[in-house]
Amino acid sequence: MQTFEEVLTQFHSFLESATYLDVVPCRWGYVRLFNEGDPINFNAILCRTPQELYTALANDLETEIQVSLGID
Repeated sequence: MQTFEEVLTQFHSFLESATYLDVVPCRWGYVRLFNEGDPINFNAILCRTPQELYTALANDLETEIQVSLGID
């Protein structure tokens, strides 16, 4: 079982480069924030376990790769 810190380490470079995405700690786990446009319009997901955070970030990374490759 991974810890939150291990998940954040695994996705570190992606989180640094994705200026529209942030992950912040809270009392219930971590919150993944996704800015959906200008002006700022956040979509938030509460991740109560490291697995939930991993899944959210893996989905975001997969979407980023598909967009960069022009895949719908």
